[in-house]
Amino acid sequence: MTSKLALAACLALATASAALAAPKAPPPTPPIPIARAVDYPGVIDLKVDVSDTTRKVFRVTETLPVSPGPLVLSLPKWIPGEHSPSAQIVLMSGFTVTTDDGRRLAWRRDPVEMTAFHIDVPAGVQSLTVRLEQPTAQPGGPVRIAVTPNLVLLKWTAVALYPAGYEVSRIKVRPTLTIPTGWTLATALDGPETDGATTRFAPTSFETLMDSPVYAGRHKAAFDLDPGASRPVRLTVFADSPKDLKATPAQIDIHRRLVQQTDKLFGGARNFDHYDFLLSLNPAVGYLGAEHQRSSENGYSSAGYFTAWDTAFTGRDILAHEYVHAWNGKHRRPADLWTPDYTTPMRNSLLWVYEGLTEYYGDTLATRSGLYSSEQMRQRLALIAANAEATPGRGWRSLRDTTNAYIMNSAGGTGSTSWLRSLDYYEEGQLLWLDVDTLIRERTHGAKSLDDFARAFFGVDDGDMTVSTYEVEDVFSALNAVTPYDWAAFINARLDSHDRAPLDGLTRAGWRLVFEAQPSAYVTAYEKDAETSLLTFSLGAEIGWDGAVKEALWDGPLFRAGVIAGSRIVKVNGKPYAPDTLKAAIAAAARPGASAIVLGVRADDRDRVVRVAYHGGPRYPHLRRLPQTPDRLGQILSPR
Repeated sequence: MTSKLALAACLALATASAALAAPKAPPPTPPIPIARAVDYPGVIDLKVDVSDTTRKVFRVTETLPVSPGPLVLSLPKWIPGEHSPSAQIVLMSGFTVTTDDGRRLAWRRDPVEMTAFHIDVPAGVQSLTVRLEQPTAQPGGPVRIAVTPNLVLLKWTAVALYPAGYEVSRIKVRPTLTIPTGWTLATALDGPETDGATTRFAPTSFETLMDSPVYAGRHKAAFDLDPGASRPVRLTVFADSPKDLKATPAQIDIHRRLVQQTDKLFGGARNFDHYDFLLSLNPAVGYLGAEHQRSSENGYSSAGYFTAWDTAFTGRDILAHEYVHAWNGKHRRPADLWTPDYTTPMRNSLLWVYEGLTEYYGDTLATRSGLYSSEQMRQRLALIAANAEATPGRGWRSLRDTTNAYIMNSAGGTGSTSWLRSLDYYEEGQLLWLDVDTLIRERTHGAKSLDDFARAFFGVDDGDMTVSTYEVEDVFSALNAVTPYDWAAFINARLDSHDRAPLDGLTRAGWRLVFEAQPSAYVTAYEKDAETSLLTFSLGAEIGWDGAVKEALWDGPLFRAGVIAGSRIVKVNGKPYAPDTLKAAIAAAARPGASAIVLGVRADDRDRVVRVAYHGGPRYPHLRRLPQTPDRLGQILSPR
C-alpha cells in the first residue's frame, strides 16, 4: 500500500513539474492602430531647437490635440527612400509627456515596435505636450553625423512623432525651427517667416514635413538653376569656409544644363512646384544622397567640389541621381514601396528599377550636362563593369535577391562584399539598363531608345505631386510600347542569372572592358578621395593608405594567402608598408622568375608573414572601342 501511495505521489509530482515546465506564449502586444484615410483632428505644433552645436543636442517640443482614451505615438521607422527600417530611436531620449493642465503622464514603449509609445489620455484632456532631447551621432557609429561646428543637417523623421491610426498625409503639422544665431538655412518647406534665429513654416502635412529636410550653416551660397521659371530649381551649398563656395560661372552653367537635360529626358514634366538641391561640402558629414519630392540631401566628402573641379570629380553624379528620383521613386513609385504611414513595412522587389534605372540616368545626365566628361564617364563605367565581373557571389546569389540587402543588413559592415553581395542593384542594375537601352537602339536602328520609355513612363502628370504606383508588369508593358519584344524574359534572365556579369550592353554599345597597367584618371581620383589603393583586379584587395585591408576579393590572391578585410599590412618584402611600395612589389612580381610577394600582416593581435603568389602585374580597368561597331555609348552620353 505504501509503495502504491509513493508511486502515486511521484506521478502527481511529475505531472505538476511537467505543467510548470510547459511553455506559455506571451500575451498579445497592445494594438497599434492601422492607418486610416481620415483627417487627424487639429494641427500638431512642432518646435525643434538645433542651436546647441557645442553639446550637439536637438531639443524638441511637440504639442498634439488629443481625445481621451488610448493613444499611440510613433517615430517614423519605414521612411521612403531609406529602403530599410531606419528609425533613429537609439538616440531619442528625455521623452516626457504632459497634459494641458501640467500633469505628467506615464508612457509604455511597445514591446515589439520599439518606435511606438502607448499613452492613456485622461478624461478632460484636450492636448498633450511631448518633450525630448536627442544627442547627435558620434563618429564611427551607425547614425550619420548631423552636427558640426559649421553645419546642421536636420531630418524631421529623427525628431517628430505622429499619432498612429491616420495616414501621414492626413495629419497637419505646424513646424518651427531654431538654429544658431547668425546662421542661415535652406529647405523645400513653404512659407518661412524668420524672427532672429527662429523660423516658422506654413502648416503642412506630416508626410510633406518628413520629406523636407533642412540644412543650416554658417557659410552658404545659393544659385538659381532655372532663372525665370514658374517652378524654380535652386542649388544651395554649405561649406566650412567661404572660399569653398566660390563657384565659377561655367560650373553653375553645368548645373543649369543638368536641369535642362532632365527636362528634355522627361518631356518637360515636373512633379514639383519648386525644387531645392541641398549640398554640404564637409568631410565629417561625408558623401551622402537622399531623395525627396521637392528637394534632395547631398553631401560631398571633399570641400573641393568647386575649387578642385578637375581632380576631385568622383561621385559628382550624386546631384543628378537624386534629381532623377523626383520622377523615378517619388512620383512614380513601385507599389510595394508605398505605405500609408511609417510603421507599415516596405518591400524592395523593384529596386532594380527604382535605384538601378536612376543610377543609369544619374550617370547619363551627369555626362550630358558636363558634370562628367565623356571620358570620365567611360572610365567610371569601366570600373563599374570590372567590379561586376569580379563578383564571385553571383554564383550563389542573384541580382534580384540583392534588392533585399538594405533590409537584411541596414547597419552594413559585413565585409566579404564580393561574396555576400551588397547593393549591387545600383551599379549592376545600371549595366542591366544599358543592356536594355542598347537593345532598343539596335532593334529600332536608332529610331528609339530608353529615353522614349523614360518619357512615357516617368515624364507624366505634369504638376502632380502625389504618388503614382506601378507593378513590374507595367514596366514590361511600357517597354513593349517602345518596341515589341519579350522584355519580361530578357530582364528576368538577367535578374536571376548566376553565370556572368551583364556586359552585353557594353559590347552592344561599341566598347569592351580591358585591363591595363596604368590606372585611369577616375581610379586615381577615387584612390585619392578614399585614401585607398584599388588593387581589386590584381592583388584582389582594396587597401587603405595606412595598410588596412578594406575589402579582400573572395578567392582572390590575397584571400587565398589568408589575408581578409580587417587585417593590416605592415611590411612589403621586408620594407615598411607604403602604397607605392606595395604597387612596386606587384609590378616587380610580374617579371620572369620573380618570387612571390612577401607581406608582413597584423591581424587578431598577432603578426605573421604571408607569401602571395600573384605574378599578373598591375591591372586597372579601361574601356576600348570595338572596331567597326556603332558607338552607341557615345550616342547615349551626348547632350540632347
